Amino acid sequence: MDGYRFNHELRVRWSEVDGQLIVYNANYLAYLDLAYSEYLRRELKLVEGVPPTVIVKSTLEFKSPAKFDDVLQIWVRTVRIGTKSFTVEFCITRDGEVIFEAETIYVYINPDGTSAPLPDKWRQVLESYERREHQ
Repeated sequence: MDGYRFNHELRVRWSEVDGQLIVYNANYLAYLDLAYSEYLRRELKLVEGVPPTVIVKSTLEFKSPAKFDDVLQIWVRTVRIGTKSFTVEFCITRDGEVIFEAETIYVYINPDGTSAPLPDKWRQVLESYERREHQ
């Protein structure tokens, strides 16, 4: 996928589809969360010390339904790093065809739930990884 370095493969399970054998729409958010976790763990090596974040906005675009037993590639990339938030784009493909796209904004939070500036270490990890993508 152009512009993406990381993807996570997933096979659609029976419990994720509805009576029409297509993926129930809420499961796409679970797919994104799983792929994002793997992006942090495998690519960014952030097993521990991941700053607490909350999702403040997700935009989803369904292009073609995923179906039972489809093998999906869930692509992940960080496209913007702000002072307190960062934006992650996702793309789901099946056999090379884009079937779903999403953009999610995460905000770093303090223990009391208020937003705070991203820690320098976290910012450096994200920037370093995404810079390598474009080299």
